[in-house]
Amino acid sequence: MKSMRFDILTIQAIFEKHHLGPIDRIEYSDRGIVNPCIFINDHYVVRVNARDVELPKFDNEQQALRMMKSAGIPVPEVHVFDNSHDHLPYEILITSKMPGIDVWKALETAPDESKIKMAYDSGVLLAQIHGIGRDKFGELALSSNNKYDSWQQYLEEGMKQRTDRCLKLGILNPEEAERYVYVYKRAHRLFRGISTASLVHNDYHFANMLCADGEITAILDMEWSISGDPEFDFKSLSFKDELTDTSVMQKAFLTGYSTLRKLSPLFEIKQLYYQLFETVELISVSYLHWGDESYQGFKASARSWLEQIEAAWPAGD
Repeated sequence: MKSMRFDILTIQAIFEKHHLGPIDRIEYSDRGIVNPCIFINDHYVVRVNARDVELPKFDNEQQALRMMKSAGIPVPEVHVFDNSHDHLPYEILITSKMPGIDVWKALETAPDESKIKMAYDSGVLLAQIHGIGRDKFGELALSSNNKYDSWQQYLEEGMKQRTDRCLKLGILNPEEAERYVYVYKRAHRLFRGISTASLVHNDYHFANMLCADGEITAILDMEWSISGDPEFDFKSLSFKDELTDTSVMQKAFLTGYSTLRKLSPLFEIKQLYYQLFETVELISVSYLHWGDESYQGFKASARSWLEQIEAAWPAGD
């Protein structure tokens, strides 16, 4: 989606509609891998949900950003959420432009002491996010029907939605799909202790943070955020960046996190289920958007997570 461009008159019409003033400078960001991202007047960020048009991603994100802002977490201010389709056939989110550069870029040249500090600080910030409570499990968007009374119900229904998508695409057979859903049906005892929902970023890693002068200045990209088990967020930390590349960084991150929250005794086994949940979703995403090699890799990874879960079941259970 980086190549998508919009007529300047269309963007100006959106700004006039929301009383944001004239456009003097426009710059397309290289961050817009999925959602086209435009900097306006070096003050506003305009993002467009041009790929996943069936999903209320920016309604979801604006809810999360407002909650985090109220909790004192550094996030962009929401200026406009527009799903009217008056000027573009997509959801539009306009937020403030935050200072800093991507943390993962800063780490390329940062001294070790600064890396460890940012890992620690990112752990504290994640714990602060998880301190925001919710009354339902599932999506945050006001327009969403995917809200549930229990975490286990969210996981079971969510896996069924993901496998149904794969079935429609013809990339899973019914037996495979049922096998994936069944592990969540079977796991009610594992998840029944999760009675309170917390805000979950759901894509938390260094590429979704900004920093300046060794300090984290913003948490970004809340479009996939949900209400759920806080430990669901740790699936995003297993492979994406330097946060988990070294034991020193891991220790710093977990030390920061544990100043406010502790991991549960069931953390390790839950991660198997959470990795499977995300990987099955990425089977269809990679099939549609990322090419055959990526698709085959995620399909093989999903089978591996599934087999690990099944192998961990007690004999005769």
